[in-house]
Amino acid sequence: MHVQRIMAAAPISTVSNKTQTQKPEAQNVTAPFEANSSKASQIARNYFMASQMVNPAFTGFPCSTSNFRVKELEDMPCTCCGRPMMTNKQIDDFTLKASKASGEGLNQILEDHMKYFRAEEKAIVHYIQKQLKGDYPDADLTSAISRTNPSARQILRDEQADVLRRTSEISKELLGENNPVQNACERELNTTFATDKAKNRQKNKAGSGAGANFDRTNFLTTLVKLEHNKGIEHEKMHHILDVAVQLPESEKIIDKMLTQYGKGNSNERFAHRLIQKAVVTAEHIHPKSKGGPNATNNYMGECQECNGSRGNMSYEEWMKRYPNMPDNIQVHADAVTEEIIKGKIGGNYDDYPVDLKAAVESETEGKVVLTVKNPEEIEKAREERGLTKPEADAKEKANASGAYQGSYHGNPALEGSSKKTSSTGTTTNSTEKPQQTTTNNTTKSGKSHKGHKGGKRHHIVQFPSQMTQAEEIQEEVA
Repeated sequence: MHVQRIMAAAPISTVSNKTQTQKPEAQNVTAPFEANSSKASQIARNYFMASQMVNPAFTGFPCSTSNFRVKELEDMPCTCCGRPMMTNKQIDDFTLKASKASGEGLNQILEDHMKYFRAEEKAIVHYIQKQLKGDYPDADLTSAISRTNPSARQILRDEQADVLRRTSEISKELLGENNPVQNACERELNTTFATDKAKNRQKNKAGSGAGANFDRTNFLTTLVKLEHNKGIEHEKMHHILDVAVQLPESEKIIDKMLTQYGKGNSNERFAHRLIQKAVVTAEHIHPKSKGGPNATNNYMGECQECNGSRGNMSYEEWMKRYPNMPDNIQVHADAVTEEIIKGKIGGNYDDYPVDLKAAVESETEGKVVLTVKNPEEIEKAREERGLTKPEADAKEKANASGAYQGSYHGNPALEGSSKKTSSTGTTTNSTEKPQQTTTNNTTKSGKSHKGHKGGKRHHIVQFPSQMTQAEEIQEEVA
């Protein structure tokens, strides 16, 4: 795998609104749609044009984000941050357990799920654990906050310092004592996070506060430069960055969580909020807002935290914040390929690794180059293990929610007529046997559902894991 790390530092505030230059359409493709065509034809045209931008050799199929089968796989590594992701069921299981626990039982549940918490959420979890091990050993989630009235800034500062120390420790394990990464971490700890009272007084006098001047992106860029300038082995730097990218940066997000969930709100909602950003979502490789289609060849699994934060930012800019992302995409591709070989996500995804490679390499303009198995190699791997290919689900392609149901190879308008329409109106290939569609039953959150049971009304509370994809990602801007 070829990896080109993005080295130039750029604060998030300066890059979030930049516009990505779209690639020109393939020269040998002509879209057969007139300017005054019908609305249906225009929808098809938009879908066709977007798919060509992602991958001219279109082998994926239309698919709603909620039906992207990769979302069914547990503990898949995020293509961005590399942290393990959770399915909706895992999210709800944690919510149920954590909301009913207190004291040592709650502490153990939090510890068991530590790998899933994202940066700002992990900062709050660490604070709760301190209270459980200290003055409030019987506390539950909300009382650990309401009894103590913590400072969001202090929680952020403590977590940032802790991640820097952990980054320093892993660098010593991999590179030895007095290495460049260790020195960079200690330099930051001794300046931005100085414990010297005189330095803190000077910072507070200037109105900045301890830890307020820490720049996450600049620090990660420093580590990337050390890899190149000091000749640090790439694999070792990857493991170091896996720790460093867990640095939190938003005091606002922490403060909002403390205010909304830690002061008299329900344990269920607080527990769910702490873990929900680990849920696996379908990331549009070419942003939907820039014409990217809802199709399997434009999706990759990404946690809600990374998906919502990136928005439609170009990968060139985004990888300044997650310089380990090129490696993580490869790790994710390998993990998903293994599940495809095992038949865990049906028979329609043998082309997916090749599609993922083409889309990523196109969208990153060759800065990320993946090594993946093609369908023939996947089938060979099955044969070597004595596995059979799972049966393809024709309806899974044909019934993709809200998507154009034409050909999945080349021009959908010209080849769509080769499809046969069943008596129920479902479009299928004449050579494929329709199968029962597997659907992800989701219901919208935030609505009250009233019914009558025994003459009484009851209110159904729904967790965010039951939301649709569009409702799942509630971006919180630092």
